[in-house]
Amino acid sequence: MTEPVRTRKPAAVRRAEIMAAADAEFALRGLSGAGIEAIAARVGVSHPRVVQMFGSKLDLFLEVVRAAYDRIETTFESAEPTLGALGDAYRHLLQSQPTVGAVLLQAYAAAGEEVVKESVRQRQLALQQTVTRLTGADPMQVRSFVATGLVLTVSTVLDLPDRRADAQWGAWIIGLADSPTHGP
Repeated sequence: MTEPVRTRKPAAVRRAEIMAAADAEFALRGLSGAGIEAIAARVGVSHPRVVQMFGSKLDLFLEVVRAAYDRIETTFESAEPTLGALGDAYRHLLQSQPTVGAVLLQAYAAAGEEVVKESVRQRQLALQQTVTRLTGADPMQVRSFVATGLVLTVSTVLDLPDRRADAQWGAWIIGLADSPTHGP
């Protein structure tokens, strides 16, 4: 009996699989807690294959962070060009793709690594410029929008909207998350 012929997946397909696995691992464990071995195991490839495709764990983390920011940019570009619509689109993104918010928080936590800090800084500034370009909002409105988005990101990752916490702070965050007039 002959063994079935195994076909190799195209590099682009394998790369996408590894990115999805890395997205999940880094969202859950962060840069310091995630391991290439766990990412490789999720996909069924070897540790050397992941390194061959992405380089170091730090390089892979940066790629995952870039992808999260790309998803936000794409979401904003697809929305009606108002702060309310961008906020609604961001809320929907966080709810439909929960790793986006978790990866952002993990990136902020890993900002002790200078290369992570610089990458996040550049992407955050670019995101603010996108909001300004799309909406024509003034700098204070954009700052308020971004600040509200950060609070929304934290509240979504912590599942506060689902908990409907009674604490005043929790109620304030839930109010931000439920209000389309205050940004994201």
